[in-house]
Amino acid sequence: MRYEKPALTLDEQVLRWRERGLQVPDAERARAYLAAIGYYRLSAYCLPFELNVPAGQARDHQFRPGTAFDDVLGLYVFDRKLRLLVMEAIERVEVAVRTGWAHELALRHGSHAHMNAALFKSPWEHTRDLARVAADAEHSAETFVAHYKRTYTEPFLPPIWAVVETMSLGTLSRWLKNTRSNEAKMAVARTLGLPTVEVLEGVLHALTPVRNVCAHHARLWNRRFALSLPHVKRFGASLVPPDASAHQAHHLYNPLTVLALMTARLSPGSTWRGRTAGLVRASLPAHFVPAMGFPADWAQRPAWQGAEGTA
Repeated sequence: MRYEKPALTLDEQVLRWRERGLQVPDAERARAYLAAIGYYRLSAYCLPFELNVPAGQARDHQFRPGTAFDDVLGLYVFDRKLRLLVMEAIERVEVAVRTGWAHELALRHGSHAHMNAALFKSPWEHTRDLARVAADAEHSAETFVAHYKRTYTEPFLPPIWAVVETMSLGTLSRWLKNTRSNEAKMAVARTLGLPTVEVLEGVLHALTPVRNVCAHHARLWNRRFALSLPHVKRFGASLVPPDASAHQAHHLYNPLTVLALMTARLSPGSTWRGRTAGLVRASLPAHFVPAMGFPADWAQRPAWQGAEGTA
């Protein structure tokens, strides 16, 4: 089938919404948001407000009676604020892991431990990842990389505590998993309050797609992720179990909960938990909360208990 849908003007986009039953009392205001955000992006936030259609029939995109433009916009704004909060927490975790991993390996094996293949489980993976780091360093405009290249000839790469600053969370997760020293990895796990190396590796692996969704400004609030967090017995009273119904463990609740616990461990005075709980309470209609994998009693679970916060 050939795609032949035409582009619509902003006025035509507003008209289409109105024809489908969306209340748009201020067309000029709606056009301004459409120009800044885009009809296609906002359409993803329209879906929860649309009428269900019988099985086997195509969606007709008709809105539930009484749905207003501000309902759709409010869900979009909630999602944007949620992404910013998640990125804030992941940044803290990522920086802590970078710092801890580089520090532990440098103390044990020297400034250029990352270049020693014997320190890593798979020489193939190490060679691949080191080549990527070298390529990034060759074309990097970072001041510290340029300084190293001007000043030193050997080794050809900067020390591990500098190189690690060029790694994404996914890259860092691969390097850490391939590291032989469980003692070094366990030191990082303890910093985050995680019980084992396996849990540390699993948490970082599962958080990478969450981080990528946020970094690319994609829809987060009701997304179902292919990866789920590993079962963490220590946090069992706060998390939903891996075998929970409706793929609950593959939604956002468990990552948010582990982020709340890790940020509290890294910074005991952090307000992140309260701000996140406050945003969910104040800005998300109660009937939408389960779409994030939140159990009905989430606010009473240990990780969130007493997290009043403000949006």
